[in-house]
Amino acid sequence: MKFHTEDIMYPPILKLTEAAKRYVASPDFLDLGQGLPGHIPPDKALASLRERLSHPSTHLYTTDQGLLELREELSLYLRQTAGIDINPQTELVITAGANNAFAGAAQTLIGPNENVIMPTPYYFNSVMAVKLTGGNVKEIRTNANFQVVSEDIEKAIDANTRGIFLVSPNNPTGAVYERKTIDSIVDICLNHDLVLFSDETYSRMVFDGSSHYSPRLRRDATENVITIGSFSKDFGMSGWRVGYVIGPSQFIEQYLKVQDTVTICAPTAGQLLALEVLKNGLDAVEQEIERLNLLRELAYVRIREIDQLEVIRTSGTFYMFPKVRDCTDSSALVLDILQSTGTLVLPGIIFGEAGEGHIRISIGPLTPEAVDEAFDRLYSYFTT
Repeated sequence: MKFHTEDIMYPPILKLTEAAKRYVASPDFLDLGQGLPGHIPPDKALASLRERLSHPSTHLYTTDQGLLELREELSLYLRQTAGIDINPQTELVITAGANNAFAGAAQTLIGPNENVIMPTPYYFNSVMAVKLTGGNVKEIRTNANFQVVSEDIEKAIDANTRGIFLVSPNNPTGAVYERKTIDSIVDICLNHDLVLFSDETYSRMVFDGSSHYSPRLRRDATENVITIGSFSKDFGMSGWRVGYVIGPSQFIEQYLKVQDTVTICAPTAGQLLALEVLKNGLDAVEQEIERLNLLRELAYVRIREIDQLEVIRTSGTFYMFPKVRDCTDSSALVLDILQSTGTLVLPGIIFGEAGEGHIRISIGPLTPEAVDEAFDRLYSYFTT
């Protein structure tokens, strides 16, 4: 039997989870692998959802675009927090998470043998989504501070280039791309009539005095920019599978063909919960983001105690992406760390060739005590 997916990588976290099965049952197991926040949705929002669970409408499809009230509340939230103006009726679709949003956008816009330029280290699921369309990813390396170099993007464009994909704040590096860089990339897209896919899943998780800049703010580029977002991280809703995609009305019209084919709509209960958080839970969300800020401070103090880990401090997300001195096989290293310490981190190689020699550490789901324990174990591993 021939499979269209044979040249696409097997889900790397799934493979690592299989390797970690024997450790998961242990009370000493520490998971610093998967990108999860350390909180759940606010109690008030969950209580409001519980009251709606017995209503028949909660168990039905919504429209393909998602609940209009949610789209309206989300549009208001994005205007207030990011300065983005969108029409909730014609420029926004609620999706089953950000992965679903980008996969649908790729299906809508990328054809066989067309290229998407992607800075690396990259988010591996986005590469998988492009390859599912028959398209190709052309990697460009970020600089020593994990920042994109717009001149390198310009040089990578060829006759088959369809678009550019950015994740800022970035997974796996945590880098927040500079406004001048994003503006220059927008200009490149306008000059070459390319699509700019902007994954802004971590847009609220920006620290150290940095700020998130969305290319959607460029009023001259709204026809070229597709924005991807999610409720998974800041709202603590990973398992509810709710995200969104923003684009020009003609794109949305075509995107809905994919949406109806693949999912019909995002889960109704998840949409209702996101709506409740937007209406009544934003103060609690901000408190959780501040908690994460304090966790980051602790983690950066602790990781600098480990001489073999060379870390660049970045300003976003809950990820750290240190380079491991003398490491040439991050996959083998990660398995050895797991077997020796009962601690799971991710190998940098799954984020592209530029990630080899690094590991990704996710502190999102940890307590301060767990952060200390995790770095105690890593210190012991790398110094004995």
